[in-house]
Amino acid sequence: YVPFFFFQHLIYPSNHLNHSAVWALLDSLSQELQALTEHPNGTRTNPAATCKELLLAHPSLPDG
Repeated sequence: YVPFFFFQHLIYPSNHLNHSAVWALLDSLSQELQALTEHPNGTRTNPAATCKELLLAHPSLPDG
């Protein structure tokens, strides 16, 4: 958890809302959440922690 005041200077650099900073932050959070919710596929970019995790996510994959 990151407190709001940590981002406050990015979102409100003056008395006006910085829309581009807000959208960039939301896009970044969206990408991180998507990476957390994707099932592992055994690739280098989306590895499984164990063989069993890969089997549970993709039971039709061949062994090896």
